[in-house]
Amino acid sequence: MDVKELNLEELQHEHPLTLVDLQLMHRDYIEDDDEYDDNDLITTQNFKCICNRCDRGIDWYHRYYYKCSMSSCTYSLHKFCEEIPPSLKFQGHPSHTLILKRTTNNRKCCACLKYHRDGICYHCSTCNYGIDQLCATFVEQNTIHHPSHPHPLIPVSVKSILSECSTCQKKHEGHFYQCTTCFNFLVNSDCLSLPIKLSLHTRQFSHRHLLTLSYSLLDQLYDCECRICGVKLEEEHLIYKCSKCMYYVHPDCATQIEPFMFVLLPGLGKNEKNFKDVDHPNLVHLPVDDETHILSHQIFDGKTCVEGRDEKGHLIHSFHDHPLVLISNDTTTSLHNPMKRIKLLCNACIKPITKMPFYKCSTEDDDFVLHYRCIGLPRRLSNHAAHSQHPLLLDNYNFSIGIKCFICGLPCNGFLYECSELEYMIDVNCAFMPKEITHEAHANSNHLLARVDGGSSSSVSKMECRACRVSIAESESYFRCTSCDFYLDCRCALHLPKTIRHKYDKHPLQLSYSPVEDHKSRYFCEVCEEELDPAKWFYHCAECAQSIHSACAPLILQSEQAPRLHCRHPMSLALGTENDGLCGTCGSKLQSHIILKCLYCDFAIHWYHEFPELSLENPPKFFYIYEEKKGMIKERGPQTSLEFYPSEMIRPVTRHWKVVDDDDDDIEKV
Repeated sequence: MDVKELNLEELQHEHPLTLVDLQLMHRDYIEDDDEYDDNDLITTQNFKCICNRCDRGIDWYHRYYYKCSMSSCTYSLHKFCEEIPPSLKFQGHPSHTLILKRTTNNRKCCACLKYHRDGICYHCSTCNYGIDQLCATFVEQNTIHHPSHPHPLIPVSVKSILSECSTCQKKHEGHFYQCTTCFNFLVNSDCLSLPIKLSLHTRQFSHRHLLTLSYSLLDQLYDCECRICGVKLEEEHLIYKCSKCMYYVHPDCATQIEPFMFVLLPGLGKNEKNFKDVDHPNLVHLPVDDETHILSHQIFDGKTCVEGRDEKGHLIHSFHDHPLVLISNDTTTSLHNPMKRIKLLCNACIKPITKMPFYKCSTEDDDFVLHYRCIGLPRRLSNHAAHSQHPLLLDNYNFSIGIKCFICGLPCNGFLYECSELEYMIDVNCAFMPKEITHEAHANSNHLLARVDGGSSSSVSKMECRACRVSIAESESYFRCTSCDFYLDCRCALHLPKTIRHKYDKHPLQLSYSPVEDHKSRYFCEVCEEELDPAKWFYHCAECAQSIHSACAPLILQSEQAPRLHCRHPMSLALGTENDGLCGTCGSKLQSHIILKCLYCDFAIHWYHEFPELSLENPPKFFYIYEEKKGMIKERGPQTSLEFYPSEMIRPVTRHWKVVDDDDDDIEKV
């Protein structure tokens, strides 16, 4: 081999070189950091140029490279090509140290058996052994750097292998990279090649902000689910996120959206319609537009509580002492309007009366009112799906508080259907549950949700309501998708309208099924003043950035109902907040409890002090306990640290040196 001495100064470029860190922006990058532009991040990750010494490519995964400080010069070098040492200890020739030399291109490299292409080599003069620069820097050429891991990564094998990726916890068949420090960190090339910024705009899924590749969810406030497949995201896996909107997706879901993905995915299912409208003429489409609620879709049958009419033609109702007059096209009568502090709630269903006609007590000082449709409520229900063993009779509980409906679990002080044989009560809204519904939160209302009555056998071991994330017991009635694993309990399906009104917000609050766009801060409920988990359904006003628990929303109307006298002023049923302070009777906190609150002074007590005969340790099952319905925000544990080395590795054990026939019973078998 013809070699000549080489001075490193001969390799120097004519201009000064500058070391560039291609991943400077991506390391410890904070989403929406004003210091970096999204386009700069994308451009840098796609960077490519040619090394002027080895003629190989330089890319983002090399992390570092040298470039000429002159803007007019395009001279570039790999960091390891610029920093080549004058001597080298090479494992292929361990007996001697190799020295950097010049060589001709017509000589073969002793490592790769190919002709030299770069004009320099590492050479042993004793053995006439030489390798070219590419073989000398082979490890550096194939080492990659990635923001997802603090240490360099090297290829595991030239051939494809089947193994589990440490970043996504899935098995891949392909090329893997091994950490040079963390013995148990193995990552697939598909995960390494994901873009740090992603624009998601498809026919089925779209998000108006760029998504950022993140390497863990440990900094998130709430449990998160993939917006495409609906599966819970793991804390230490790769995800694409928009923290501005708390929008998270799996990388596989975001980059491989195909029609087959919509078959039996949890919480999604296919978007194609799975029923024909003509086959379901009485199908109820939810949610309803406002709080007038589900009874507007019902046709009642049976004897009602109307006993006739008086001489003036006014209605006589068995649940009220005075005749009821029909109010229709009356401009002097005000309808329910919380913004104007006008309360007009039906005494039967405890829902707002927002349009005429309706019935009102004929006396001026009596506020008893009924929806036009609630006049037709039947007095008796037989063979009710949730309680078929006895008939249910209509009764009036307008002067009670804390009565719990056995189906939805919500408090009710309106009309109730009760069993005279057992302690079983349901409100009038749940008494007429539809058999089939659709809901816009699931498959864009294209999937049929069938009612499953309590006590029915189910092959599913664990059912969870998609709205409140509370487990559904087999004894409960609920709605289930006929095509996929989507469940709603009756309260969330029937009692949550599309919009609600609150007297402290001039805008309607919209029912939200996931975190809202452009709301990066934490969520707090305006009713109970506790933290709110946006992974569960809730109400939100985007203009005022106000939110309300879905568990608190149905109680807004109840809190405006049933005033009582305790002090010298009327008392109102309400949800206790931090500002309500301590109970005037027992001295304990009122926050997140049902309370009786004075409308004029600061006096407030727990509602159960009105019932001293009840035991709070074991209350009757028909009394409502608000705390049972509140979900807890997840408390995250300490961040886990990466284990560099396993405690023990399997070592080879030499097998027995004898090989014997199976028929030879006298010799020990291997």
